[in-house]
Amino acid sequence: MKDSVQAIDIVIAWVDGNDTNLKNKRRKFMNQAEPSNALEDTRFASNDEIYFCIASILKFVPYSGTIYVVTDQQQPKWLDQFEQQGLCEAGKIKIIDHREVFNGYESALPTFNSLSIESMLWNIPGISDYFIYLNDDFFFNQASRQQDFLVDDQMVIYGHWQRNFIKKVKYLLRKFVQNKFGKIAQPKYSMAQMLSADCVGLSRYYEIHHRPHILSKALLANYFGQHPLFLQQQIRFKFRNIDQILPVGLSNHLAIKNNQAILKNDVEIAYLKDGRDLEPFIQALSNEHIKFGCIQSLDQLEQRDEQRIRHALVDKFREVLPSQIQPTIAG
Repeated sequence: MKDSVQAIDIVIAWVDGNDTNLKNKRRKFMNQAEPSNALEDTRFASNDEIYFCIASILKFVPYSGTIYVVTDQQQPKWLDQFEQQGLCEAGKIKIIDHREVFNGYESALPTFNSLSIESMLWNIPGISDYFIYLNDDFFFNQASRQQDFLVDDQMVIYGHWQRNFIKKVKYLLRKFVQNKFGKIAQPKYSMAQMLSADCVGLSRYYEIHHRPHILSKALLANYFGQHPLFLQQQIRFKFRNIDQILPVGLSNHLAIKNNQAILKNDVEIAYLKDGRDLEPFIQALSNEHIKFGCIQSLDQLEQRDEQRIRHALVDKFREVLPSQIQPTIAG
């Protein structure tokens, strides 16, 4: 293993779904032919998770390089406070607009589709050769080492193998029903993973779950460079579509094919999906063996449950959260 630790950039996808301009822009492209679960407001909701996400990186990821926040002509209201209060060095956190990410592919804009955006992250100017990607509702729960993601040039991938066959049959059946009867096929996370293996000739996919993931700029850039029409098809959808692959899965499966991957079993995460997860999630926040967390649909919780989560997260990251915003994001 190399002795030197090279900084790994981190990319966070963020959207403020409450922004009137964005809502109006999105509404222009919405129609009845879109999958219903790709249009749900909670997919575009912002509930201050971005601040916990960034605080967790500053606290637990000493090898992090630049933190890129990918947005569509937006900026989190208090993002500048991290730098202004000396919680990170100048230039550590950078806003990067969709127009920069899609430079050379502007015909795909505007987009409201996480899978399309993820497909273009390799195109961020100056991004490190390997970078960590996470949604704004992910966070680091305990101290992380670079070896959690990268050992020399080997990408560390956590998950388990699944066969493509059953998922492929379901995919083809849903496509048939959609084409024959007009019933719109709903995009599924696991199906997008299967397609990401299928497109590179694998009969199995290495299933992953909601946590930060390492990606290879070179693997993605080279693949899309060799398959430009495939990329155009992938990013043309304004909202998530059943025909799209999971870009993280594509990077993973290319690494596996190229013998650039270290495969490890699934790891437990602090996961909050609804009120039933409340107590286990709060307990997991102090579990030193659980390195990653995910807060899904915070806006869907009852108010008292949401406040408990917010208070617990503020307590956990207090020393790396700007002091002025702590009372506000605590709820």
